[in-house]
Amino acid sequence: MTTGLRSLPLAPPPAHHETIGSYLNRLADANHLTIGYLSSLIGPSRQHRRVDNRVGYWTPDGLSRLAALTGRSTSTLIRAMPPLGSIGDPLRHLRSATEEVVEPRRRPACRLCMARRHIHGLVVRSTPHHEAVCHRHHRWLLGDEQHDLTQLPEVLRANLRHQRIVRRGVHPSTTLAYIDARDRLTRWFNSESSGESLRQRWNRRLDVLGKDPFGDPHRPSEARIELATYPEAVALTVLFSAPYWRDHPQLPAEAARRLGIAPQQLLPAETLVRAGPLRP
Repeated sequence: MTTGLRSLPLAPPPAHHETIGSYLNRLADANHLTIGYLSSLIGPSRQHRRVDNRVGYWTPDGLSRLAALTGRSTSTLIRAMPPLGSIGDPLRHLRSATEEVVEPRRRPACRLCMARRHIHGLVVRSTPHHEAVCHRHHRWLLGDEQHDLTQLPEVLRANLRHQRIVRRGVHPSTTLAYIDARDRLTRWFNSESSGESLRQRWNRRLDVLGKDPFGDPHRPSEARIELATYPEAVALTVLFSAPYWRDHPQLPAEAARRLGIAPQQLLPAETLVRAGPLRP
């Protein structure tokens, strides 16, 4: 019941695809409340982490109470935070192994976009792989550092291409194709057996990012490797998501062509293409 429940003095709007925990923590911070006390107003008191997007313990009444506290309709809250739409439907809480793999990553929203909206606290979003870039501010969003991509126009172009793949493709096949390509290139990067041409590209991109103040100076983090290999990962995503090339005998040669390397340069990393793309 929401009888007697007043709107909070300050109720900032949720960001697009913001995690539930992120929004609740921002509400608590704005009103100088503990997250435990705020959650007790909604339902059972819990210590929501900012990356938390689970709703298994929510009730429809809890969603109504959140709407009353924020002065926003339940439909508005669900549009911003889609997991809220599965409250009260236990079947929608069951997820397949494929859904677990393709789940969007929970990463900070573009800080410059948030500041433009006068939001200065941490906002965590569910960020799909194809939304890896903020094109307004040229920022990388699949990591915590949010690197400036102004000097890496090939990454910006690759992301626009990635978005086109997703618009034309079928979910989750396109997402699985990207994850497959990314993981294969990460293993190839770490094997140090890639050809000189690819290694030069990747090292140049890493040099543009500058030193990692918290990382190993001799081994880039996985987040930096993903950024450095992203244009090549998108090129392979196009290939892996095309039904024509699935199990095609010329797949290795085509992969080499799209990567801009000689076919023999694939041999040290044969597993990059031998098994073909993952399937949903």
